[in-house]
Amino acid sequence: MSCPFLRCPTASSGRVLAFLYTASVLSFYRLGLLLMMLVANAAFAANKTAIPTIRWTDGAGSCTFREGDDGRYYYGLSFGDFEVTLAVDRQELEKIPHRSLPMLGVFLTLHYKGGAQFEVQQNRFTLEFVKHFQVVKSSLDPDGLQKRLQDDIDDLTDQVERHDVKKHPEQKEHKETELQARLKDYTEMMDFISTRALRPTTLDASNSSASGWVFFSIKDKWIGPWRKPEQFILRLPVENLIVEFPFLLPPQPGKVLLRKRPGE
Repeated sequence: MSCPFLRCPTASSGRVLAFLYTASVLSFYRLGLLLMMLVANAAFAANKTAIPTIRWTDGAGSCTFREGDDGRYYYGLSFGDFEVTLAVDRQELEKIPHRSLPMLGVFLTLHYKGGAQFEVQQNRFTLEFVKHFQVVKSSLDPDGLQKRLQDDIDDLTDQVERHDVKKHPEQKEHKETELQARLKDYTEMMDFISTRALRPTTLDASNSSASGWVFFSIKDKWIGPWRKPEQFILRLPVENLIVEFPFLLPPQPGKVLLRKRPGE
């Protein structure tokens, strides 16, 4: 009499064993993929945090701070072949609601003293809103801003001339006067951006300086009412470095942003 525990495997038991083998192989495969992803993410994070950073620091030998007669505060930073100056209007927050588009602007001047070439990557500048969950906004494209303003002009003109005036003909003169005033604001802003905004450019020995306004949107669900003094950090790439300018609005002499970067 044979022992039931020593019986030969049946077809059904073979399928079970095959299923268990396949499942174990898939589990090891998925585990391997997971480990590879974790290693890749760790390597990416390490590379991201390894970028050298130079920060404007009050009182440091390479940093300057002064109040201008034009109502702006100037933060200067010198290093290597570069000089970077950030100018901030002390009433910048108060001026935002009066602009055709709600945006925050700063004025930057970059001077290159090297003998090679330096690419000013205005499209890679960022602004951190420190008191608003550290929201980071990228700089706005000047050409994109002008297109948006032109679209707003077309929409506004169509709304007033085709709808508002037809709906209230008795208010035609008032509506048209109001329209012209708003169109004037839009065209002035477009002209300002066209002539004064900082754009991507190349600096070298024959063209060593660039300056202009850089704008950042303030529209974000995490950016609420202003909490004065507001705290910001402007960041811009300079060759293989990241340059940081912490500043306050309204500026307050003798007080600088002390929040440290992660890992400091």
